[in-house]
Amino acid sequence: MISILPMTRQEEWEWIKERAQVTWTEGTKGMVCYKDGEIVGMVIMDGWTHNSCRTHIAVDDMLIFKHGWFEEVANYIFNECDKGLIIGVTPANMENVLRFNRHIGFVETYRIKDGQEVGIDLVIQEKRKENCKYLRKSNGQISARTA
Repeated sequence: MISILPMTRQEEWEWIKERAQVTWTEGTKGMVCYKDGEIVGMVIMDGWTHNSCRTHIAVDDMLIFKHGWFEEVANYIFNECDKGLIIGVTPANMENVLRFNRHIGFVETYRIKDGQEVGIDLVIQEKRKENCKYLRKSNGQISARTA
């Protein structure tokens, strides 16, 4: 059984810290996916602006994508928070993460040469509301906001 809940417990924060490069900041929010009582996926959202946020994603069981997990994440960010885009910042040597991000619809928009360390770029990726295949429509409308 899959359940998707807001992050509220310290052990949830510890779980994501073990799997992703995250730092708690003011405004940090999280969504946790449980399967049979165990955490199998999380997304941390931070760096909020008027029209965007950054995300940090960790998944131990890819099958959660077939059970609506990312639809809940997209609905929260794009509809409930009324943001127009999600931003991902990933070191270029994390090729599996970049490939995963592309698979779920992120598009590379910029590279900062040596941004992680000398010889390793930082890759900036974005996922726009209007291009999100996971976005659940609300009353036939995506949102009043034009991103």
